[in-house]
Amino acid sequence: MAEQGQDWDAVLLVRYPSREAFSRMVADPEYQQFTHFRTEALTEAVLQPTTEWVRD
Repeated sequence: MAEQGQDWDAVLLVRYPSREAFSRMVADPEYQQFTHFRTEALTEAVLQPTTEWVRD
């Protein structure tokens, strides 16, 4: 069971070609013009970088 305030409504999984591609995207001035929408719409967001897991 999640701690109080940590029970999520939704999870979104997004795959980027590389961490560098993600960094370029968020540094882009045109992209930054719209980040306020995410901030205004969410109480909390968690960015969890992962690596690919390959099952044998």
